[in-house]
Amino acid sequence: MYNGLMKKQGFRPTEILFSPTTNCNLRCAHCDIEQSPEILNKRDAIKFLKACARIGIKRVGFTGGEPFLALDFMCAVSKEAVRLGMLFGRIMTNGSWFGTGKELGAALNRLFRDGYDGDLCLSIDAFHRQDLKKCASFIKSAAAVWSRHDIVSIAAVKGAKEGQTRKILAKLAGILRGRLIMAGGKPAAIKSEDLLIKIFYIELSPIGKASGLKKAWDGRWFKDDLCKGPGNVFFVLPDGTVKPCCGYATVTDILTIGSIKRDSPRQLIRNARKNRFISSVFSTGFHPIRRRLEKNGVKFPGRTTNHCFFCYYLTKAMPQPL
Repeated sequence: MYNGLMKKQGFRPTEILFSPTTNCNLRCAHCDIEQSPEILNKRDAIKFLKACARIGIKRVGFTGGEPFLALDFMCAVSKEAVRLGMLFGRIMTNGSWFGTGKELGAALNRLFRDGYDGDLCLSIDAFHRQDLKKCASFIKSAAAVWSRHDIVSIAAVKGAKEGQTRKILAKLAGILRGRLIMAGGKPAAIKSEDLLIKIFYIELSPIGKASGLKKAWDGRWFKDDLCKGPGNVFFVLPDGTVKPCCGYATVTDILTIGSIKRDSPRQLIRNARKNRFISSVFSTGFHPIRRRLEKNGVKFPGRTTNHCFFCYYLTKAMPQPL
């Protein structure tokens, strides 16, 4: 049934990405997520997890907010995912949510005992500005608990304040008694005697609080990738709402494909197929949508190399309804 649905349209969810809470211990200058103490219901999530496993979706990940502030949720879902024979993607964390080393160790050991064996990815750059000593403690503790020198990676924002980000990464490398490995003029990893921490980059979209940090309309059109980067996931928000990606425009209703409280995975795929905007993005890309809009008199402020920003503009900031 799932394979048949996949053949009919471009949206092909390969992972469930749970965002169990939007709550966070940081208040980053570029982040527009509205924080709330609400936590996604564990029973609803596990029921959805089982249904996804039955139709062949085998990968699970966690993001936020700060997902370690919903540790009970992560552990319960991880335990069930192991029972179902599913795989783990990554947990996106700021690595500084804990109060003491004892609290950190207890949380990581609990997650390990409940079977989580995916990656742990720390968001570290000039925007997060968390305590790097805490991040170093997180990295060393995780490597010890999982007995993996490469269990932790780093995600850094690019497109603004890159010089500051490089200095922060170099400082972290020093705390870890390691050094930066460079590639293409950017830090690509931190390597020490017993650690290898790969670094990858997320393009900054100049929206909301970040709107003044770089030029949004930078003169060239992006290359369509049919949202293979942030998309093709069931992105589940704390209230159970499901989006087809984890991009900047997920706050808009047009990208809602249902809720795990009332929709099966098969129904969510059908809903995405029926949504003209979503089905177009995942089958032909943004440029055909752009050309149709221009043909109907829409004039864009310029061209942009960032397709996530363009999606946000279409669904949230465009003067007339999409």
